[in-house]
Amino acid sequence: MTDEQTRRRFLTTTVTGTAAAVAGCAGGGSSDGDPTTTDTQANDGTTGETNTEGANTGGSDGGTLKLASAGQITSMDPVVKGVGGIDQWGETLVGFDNGRLPAQALLAESFEVSDDGTTYRFKLKEGVRFHDGSELTASDIVYSWERLAQSPETQNNDDLIGGTFTVDHEKDKSRNDPEKSEFADYVAGTLAVRAPEKYVFEFDLRAPFHSTLAQIGAESSFIVYPENTVGDIERDDVETDGKFEYQEAFGTEGDGPNIVGTGPFQIDRWSKGDELRLTRHEEYHGDVANIDAVEIVILPDGDAIYQRAENGNLDIFEIPSSKFDPGRRSELEDIGGGRQVGSYEMENGTEVNTAQVGDLGVHTIIFNCKKVPKPVRKGLALAINQHELANQVWKDQEPAYVNVPPEVYPGWDTIGDFDTPADAHEAHYTEGAMSQTPWGADGYQNGIDEARISEARELIRDAGLEGGEYTFTVYNDQGPAWDDVATRVQQKGEAIGLNITIERANYGTVISQGIFEHKLDFHSLGDSMEWPESDNLLRFFPPQVAIDQVTQWGEKNDDGSWVNEVQQVTADTWDENYLKHRGPGDANRRNRDKAYLTLMEANMETVYKINLVYRVNRTYWSTDLDYDPPGVMGDKQYNGVSIDRS
Repeated sequence: MTDEQTRRRFLTTTVTGTAAAVAGCAGGGSSDGDPTTTDTQANDGTTGETNTEGANTGGSDGGTLKLASAGQITSMDPVVKGVGGIDQWGETLVGFDNGRLPAQALLAESFEVSDDGTTYRFKLKEGVRFHDGSELTASDIVYSWERLAQSPETQNNDDLIGGTFTVDHEKDKSRNDPEKSEFADYVAGTLAVRAPEKYVFEFDLRAPFHSTLAQIGAESSFIVYPENTVGDIERDDVETDGKFEYQEAFGTEGDGPNIVGTGPFQIDRWSKGDELRLTRHEEYHGDVANIDAVEIVILPDGDAIYQRAENGNLDIFEIPSSKFDPGRRSELEDIGGGRQVGSYEMENGTEVNTAQVGDLGVHTIIFNCKKVPKPVRKGLALAINQHELANQVWKDQEPAYVNVPPEVYPGWDTIGDFDTPADAHEAHYTEGAMSQTPWGADGYQNGIDEARISEARELIRDAGLEGGEYTFTVYNDQGPAWDDVATRVQQKGEAIGLNITIERANYGTVISQGIFEHKLDFHSLGDSMEWPESDNLLRFFPPQVAIDQVTQWGEKNDDGSWVNEVQQVTADTWDENYLKHRGPGDANRRNRDKAYLTLMEANMETVYKINLVYRVNRTYWSTDLDYDPPGVMGDKQYNGVSIDRS
């Protein structure tokens, strides 16, 4: 895995406000006995047949849905980060029905997977219309994917030709460019994608990947748009001059943007830094929208969004942590899909509806293990109380003691016998259930809902590290919470005999200097899952990967062996149970789950990172709306929303 692949993973764009809806993003296995699937369920737990009952139905109740974003909408190009409203105007082959797992066919009618898990064949829905009236065909998907791989504008080609989900392709090392090294060796036009029939799309993977379909559904970079929209790629088989110049297609030059998709809404107008307006697509292949339009206004920050919502000028929004008061919220009711709903009273007395669901993200502290010795790392872990942070800093978030959020916790049905992943999560870190190693047998041992200051101080003293000086670098552009965390960590350090200096830097600097250049002692990291399996958050931390990346906790002796048993066991398990079992099926998933649990238990012992809180997504909406909040995957199309302002 290259630094470039890792860098793209951590440099995911973050958007404040109605992030999932405005900007766009983010299963389990079936029986080993039937690896080929048609029209039912694919190997990775996705649904293989589109539910088209009621297609092209829906009302015209009318009204405009009012949203806001605190993040700039910088482009309408799906291969670029920061694309506005993309989940409303663009669609992929598969998606998540209202954010709920598993993925389901969307532009596809059905799909099948080869016995070896490397070839995928999609039968497309016929009669799907782009917003310009042209019909979707398999050639449009070939073009869209090839452009994701090779366009000079692409910022997301590792979604397609990176080290995880890798569509087969050719490379030419002579193409490497020191100034643009990320996948510059890709040979244009060699991507293993094809359109053997008008409504059939196929691709070949270099190696099986268990979450292929979930990856396609979660990443907005796989949005499909008409062939030859712009001419910025090389292809031997078809004309590539482009119907539009780049800024006419994806920017505001001329009458742009002229990009069209297949979603329930189409782009009407876009003023950079101001607003984006989308209108109903009357020929949508699914349920035609009830509302007339969606308007997204750009605001400076979360406080401005709150004020606008309080004044009744937003329909769906988020409340910043600084404004959130748990006492203003009613008791929540579980409505399934990991969602809880209730009501919330804003500061001016306005009552709105609210929902919360796990966000598949975690806030952590990452250590450079070559700069910060284990007693210091463990001492800080003993001193930090995650429950306190969840209640006082990131208000009403979930305390995190292990690396993976409860909604997708591994082993719950392959190794354990639990009703839900969340049940397995709690049993693993509190009791050591499903443990794979001696150091995980009793669960998390650095204190649950407590700060063990005396024990930590004694540990530091016995190691001869009293008075040690370390620097904690935190974001200065990700909200005030990290400032609060930094102060608390500094105070905890002083209490256990350490001198901790706080430095602040922007997100990009922290990632570059901490993850790639290894200049920082320890630093903040907010990490999110792009597909709903544990390797999405864990794959950079096995010792054979981390030895020269991220935490640098891997270390070998002169004879090539690992320096201690924890590293040896973890590395061997990752090699045997993860790398050799990346394909679909329950047996492969069970092996991967063993590797995931082993790696998390290694962190209980070595503390290469301290998990702080799991992010919880809280959404609020006006009582004027008939609105079904999305599930754990977040993204939602608004064609099912109705408005009654009477």
